[in-house]
Amino acid sequence: MEEKDDSQQMKGKTSDLSSQIDEVKEIMKKNVNQILHREENLDKLLEVHIHIHHLQTRKGKIHNSVSRSYWWKNVKLMVAVVVIVLIIVVVIILLAVGVIPISPPVAPVVTPTIKP
Repeated sequence: MEEKDDSQQMKGKTSDLSSQIDEVKEIMKKNVNQILHREENLDKLLEVHIHIHHLQTRKGKIHNSVSRSYWWKNVKLMVAVVVIVLIIVVVIILLAVGVIPISPPVAPVVTPTIKP
């Protein structure tokens, strides 16, 4: 009788261990699936990071190009303003000195002479 009890206890323990092993297997399967899902997500995240990095690099190059272009436009505008101001100053100086007459020249007054 004791042998039956012992064998039933062993069967019960074996079935308990078997059910625990099955539970552990299921948990491990879930963990492996989660790890695979995380790896997929990390791959996607890495792709997005690389894409954003390329966009940022392009944006930096475009920014430098546009900055340089507008800097040159600004320099050209400043040079044009300086040249115009110098021309105006030269014209004013020439007018003040009299090289450029302000009023039309006065024609000489000719007095008619009468023949005797």
